[in-house]
Amino acid sequence: MEHPIAFYTPDLSIGGIGKMRVHLMRELVKRGYKVDLIIQDLSSPLLKRLPSDVFIHRVKTTHSLWSIPGLAQYLISRRPVGVITDRLRLNAGVYRTTVLTGKRPRLILSFHNPISVKLASFNEARRRQYLGKLRAALERNYRIVAVSNGVARDLMEHAGYPSEKITVVHNPVIVPEMDTMADEPVDHPFYKEGIPVVVTAARMTEQKDFDTLLKAFRGVRDQMECRLVILGKKGRYYSSIMDLIQNLRLETDVAMLGFQLNPYKFISKASVFVLSSRWEGFGNVLVEALSVGTPVVATDCPVGPREILEGGRLGRLVPVGDVEEMKKAIIEAISSPLKMDILKQSVARYKVEVSADGYLKALGIA
Repeated sequence: MEHPIAFYTPDLSIGGIGKMRVHLMRELVKRGYKVDLIIQDLSSPLLKRLPSDVFIHRVKTTHSLWSIPGLAQYLISRRPVGVITDRLRLNAGVYRTTVLTGKRPRLILSFHNPISVKLASFNEARRRQYLGKLRAALERNYRIVAVSNGVARDLMEHAGYPSEKITVVHNPVIVPEMDTMADEPVDHPFYKEGIPVVVTAARMTEQKDFDTLLKAFRGVRDQMECRLVILGKKGRYYSSIMDLIQNLRLETDVAMLGFQLNPYKFISKASVFVLSSRWEGFGNVLVEALSVGTPVVATDCPVGPREILEGGRLGRLVPVGDVEEMKKAIIEAISSPLKMDILKQSVARYKVEVSADGYLKALGIA
């Protein structure tokens, strides 16, 4: 294809969305497509995973108005066939630039979380304003992509998006190198003690509800020998999490290992993976855990876990914020784990190849 497919984002950070973008770009390059990345912040370690064939266009800002000069330069020089964004302001900035330059790539706006959560946090004035932005986005985009059926239903219910304008494309979670990465050894004492290890991987934010997880783990620890490993970037709640660990007298039972370029080796060798979120749009880490054969416990939050775990068939679902039920589910998962081959076979639809097909179809290319 002569013209590139562009991805536009402020940064790749170290979170799930950034990792999924990298997986998708790598797969498209592998298939022979030209791929561009429009980005402001180049500090993410995930940039090292991009193929050298990916053209990077750096912009000074991603503000919906002030970004126009940098975006105009890009659109005129590269003439992409499509631009994929995951934020309303980025999408609006690209659209305004297309009007000014006359360059009209197909715009794709992807939603990774249920908008109902955001709307619930707004007062009535902000809610009306946000809904107006959502309606404008519907008009200017070639397609809307939702990363799960739950996110799609949420858009239809709360934003009035018609089902025919939405394409559900699951995140490209599973990549060929995951098995090799999962087999790498772990050099940490918790994994050498011969006792169960509980693992989680998440940003330290209110959404991830570490309070419930830690209190539940305290209950598990009172009944059996076990350890907890927490993977993820330190966030604004790091100090409060550390205080809770101390208050629960778990200092010797919890390891905070921070961001890991290879989380799969820690997850694959754990007895159970736990997701304690208040809400999700998908839940990449659940798919990652299943793909390496690790039993899962997750909150039945809106909107991803129930869909991924097939209503509880592939993992234990517990009510959001329920310490006692989470404790029981963790103990059950350790005592009676689901068979590894069943878990691994369940996630084929989340392979990067399937996701790439979905985005190409959404762009009208395939």
